Amino acid sequence: MNKFLNLFLFGIILLAFNSCSTDDVEGEIPIEETELVEIPDKAFGEYMLFQEIPGISSEIEGNETKYYLDPDEVNVVSELSLSKTSSNVQTLVDAGLATAETKITDLTGIEYFLGLQHLVLTSNDVEEIDLSNLVALEELEINFNLIGNLDVTNNPELTLIRYKGSASADENQLLSSIDLSNNTELRHLYLPNHNFTSINLSNNLQIDEMLDMSGNPGPDGDPDTPDIVVPAAIYDQLAPENRLGVISDASVEVTAFIAASPMTISEDGGVSTITASLNVATNQNVTINLNFAGTATLDTDYSVSSQSVTIPSGETEATIDLTATQDSDIEGNETVEVNLGAVTNAIAAENQEFTINLEDDDIENPLILNEILYDPSNDNLDGDANGDGTYAQNEDEFIEIYNNSSSPFDVSGYKIFDTEALDADTPRHVIPNGTVIPANSAIVIFGGGTPTGSFGGAIVQTSTTGDLNLNNSGDVLTIQDAEGTVVISFDIEPLSNNPNESYTRNPDITGDFEQHGGVSATLFSPGTKTDGTSF
Repeated sequence: MNKFLNLFLFGIILLAFNSCSTDDVEGEIPIEETELVEIPDKAFGEYMLFQEIPGISSEIEGNETKYYLDPDEVNVVSELSLSKTSSNVQTLVDAGLATAETKITDLTGIEYFLGLQHLVLTSNDVEEIDLSNLVALEELEINFNLIGNLDVTNNPELTLIRYKGSASADENQLLSSIDLSNNTELRHLYLPNHNFTSINLSNNLQIDEMLDMSGNPGPDGDPDTPDIVVPAAIYDQLAPENRLGVISDASVEVTAFIAASPMTISEDGGVSTITASLNVATNQNVTINLNFAGTATLDTDYSVSSQSVTIPSGETEATIDLTATQDSDIEGNETVEVNLGAVTNAIAAENQEFTINLEDDDIENPLILNEILYDPSNDNLDGDANGDGTYAQNEDEFIEIYNNSSSPFDVSGYKIFDTEALDADTPRHVIPNGTVIPANSAIVIFGGGTPTGSFGGAIVQTSTTGDLNLNNSGDVLTIQDAEGTVVISFDIEPLSNNPNESYTRNPDITGDFEQHGGVSATLFSPGTKTDGTSF
């Protein structure tokens, strides 16, 4: 009996011992839940939630709906179609989405879609996109976005890229280059309406479905010319309707072009880089001679590292530097006119000339009266220069002043007079404190009214007295700085022929005054150049 009792007690002790945990006993590892990642762009998050994309959820926090993704679930999603074309927007509106008409701008979170093969983002306002984690991506459709730098070097499986430049994009929101060296599977490339002058497709000889580079400036700068050079192997395997904006390297003549940047430099050692380029590489060195003219004098007002550029065999561009020379003379801004001279082992492209501006830093006043309207047309709304839908002689008069420098210029407290106001020392307009004209930009001052329009992005003001009182004859416009020093004086008398339109410099900024109708089809162009483009 004692023997059985002892065995029973021994078994209980063993059971108790085995149920104890010590530092040497490994317990069960708890399963951790994946941490959710917030999606900052609500239009992005709500669109995916509407499409029931796995791993997308929402929570109401206070009065705000927030969207989240689960990295473990979204990494198996193979397709995202997030187009905001008008038909898709209507579908979202009908479904009651709060962000139906809001374009996606932020794609933060896309980096977790590791298995994504097809991405569509047509007609959104995305400016940046990180595709580096999407190594399985095969098709990318991003027409009408605002992406100025597209990196697809980590996407070797791509067979299709479609990205048409948006008409609303700024220059830095369009592509001018792209590295496709790793995208050897590419068969469809659609990049119209960007800023390409050339493209390297030497590693993309599989392109046989579509190659569209139309609407790009190409080497001659004309978007209507199909002159972007591509390998003959690609060109020849595409149907004519599927190869747009391009030319075969087998039929192209080696052509030389020149350009410069920046186009305005300070005389205090400013440097402009002149680039000579070829539309296609050749097996010979190409020498391009440059001619220099203009109001500035070579070796006095500026120097160049060389008066010719040699592009080595196999290369497509080379550069020289033009450097301004500092002095203490008040000369005014000067110009360097550069054009293409003799070319060896290539032909010279047509119309290869440009002007580099040397900005005199000894000038105290960079302001230029560029346009003045003192006699608006009284023919219905032809004289409605301020765009408010009403013609009023005293309200539609205006002056346009241009800051001819590469630095902002403060015009706080500047005063504007006509002859009568100057005699009485009572300005027609006092420019408010804090008014700074940006570099190479303009300010427009109307007599009054409610100026309506973009005016080329210029600063727009109306006179503090409601009337500039500019007469058609026998009047002088005077502009003084805050200390009373005259900085601009314009005598209307020589141009007193009742023009019913403005007088403008032609060319803008540097030319003499002419009637606006003799320069363009419009009667005035407040805030813009005579052709309607911004300064």
